[in-house]
Amino acid sequence: MRCICRAALFASALIAGVSPAQAADSEETTRADEAALLANGPTDIGATIQQSVLQPGAIFPNFTWGLREPYEAWKRRLWDENGLRFAFNYSQLYQYATDTLPIAPSKSSNSVWVALDMIWAPIDRGGPNQGSLNVTLAYRGPINSDPVAAVFGVPVVGSLWSAYEWGNWDGIVFENIFWEQRVAGDFRVRFGNQAPGAIYNFSRFKDPRTSFTASPFAFHETIPYPAIGFGVAARWQPAPLLGPYAVLTVNDMNADPQNGPDWSKVLSEAQFFYGAEFGYRWPEANGGFSHLHVDLFYADERALNPAALPNAAGGGFRVYGEKQIDQVVLFGGYTFNTARGGGIGATLARNTVTGGIAYLNPKNIRGEVALGLAWSQPFTNTLGSAVPGFTARSQYGFEVYWRAQLTPNTSITPGLQVIANPSFNVSENVIAIPSVKFRVSF
Repeated sequence: MRCICRAALFASALIAGVSPAQAADSEETTRADEAALLANGPTDIGATIQQSVLQPGAIFPNFTWGLREPYEAWKRRLWDENGLRFAFNYSQLYQYATDTLPIAPSKSSNSVWVALDMIWAPIDRGGPNQGSLNVTLAYRGPINSDPVAAVFGVPVVGSLWSAYEWGNWDGIVFENIFWEQRVAGDFRVRFGNQAPGAIYNFSRFKDPRTSFTASPFAFHETIPYPAIGFGVAARWQPAPLLGPYAVLTVNDMNADPQNGPDWSKVLSEAQFFYGAEFGYRWPEANGGFSHLHVDLFYADERALNPAALPNAAGGGFRVYGEKQIDQVVLFGGYTFNTARGGGIGATLARNTVTGGIAYLNPKNIRGEVALGLAWSQPFTNTLGSAVPGFTARSQYGFEVYWRAQLTPNTSITPGLQVIANPSFNVSENVIAIPSVKFRVSF
């Protein structure tokens, strides 16, 4: 009962535009990550904005700029009076690989991900029939002239998986521009440019800006969904934050976010990703929650496709769950897929298994220490005509990281990824990729 009441408290705090740190005492707030309790997951616009408020449990709790409190008060008034919420986020990732393919110009990458997220709710603000415009303006790319993309996938290290979400944009682009309409509080529909992974395939550790970097735990391209582009999504959730829910999403398979939204061929090509998710969250002791969901998906062949990449329609399923025991979270999942290529051209695996463990808020420092294990089996002759006769091997490995709240509005995440038997780098058996991520949000 305590967890349900607490979830309701978080929900009311979000609707009011205030921080859960102001709605609950700091001890309870640091026992669970309230952004992870958001209905759609930690990469959604609402979660990103929620994380921009002052966070408890920082290593240096008093290290913040002097005008921060009046600034946050002004933001709350902006929501109350004008229905506008926003957040600015700066994230940076540095990686180094102990080995790369000969074609890679460098073993390191240093990339930034800068975004302005906004929600404007002119209809029934805070009510059960709220209508809102959701916008993300962002840049992703190298921080200097280093030509190596932070993706660190097939072209650089020969890895079957990657850090896809740390790709390169050609300038500043509008990533999200969609309208979300709530109906009677239990049902919501989105229409417009959006990221399918923000509302589909939930995991509280999938935010690549602060948590896992490797795609089996983050973007998870074994599910062949496309990049950010036109889509329609719906979510049914009769209980706030906890209980059963269902998600349906249809997305353009030819989306290319490099130059911003382009819906010119959505209807003429009519090639889509179709996804459905059925899940349930239940409360645990000390304000935590556990989670289980099943994803079903199908992806069409796509017109936007480089000749060297695979491109075949197909479908599959994913089963994923998280079990929280006090401060420990056990998680794991299995994905089966027959679609080759996907909307981003990087869906190269038929089977992927993930599992791991996380310890929340160690030493009362907000964040988590997490270890994830992954195994993926690629398709036979994955690269097709690009490398005739080449058969990629199955790949496995692990990633470990510590996300720590450095100050009330900054976090740091050192980590290490180890790849064994990289599928497309047969000259190496083990590649290590240490990394460090930094994020500031306000």
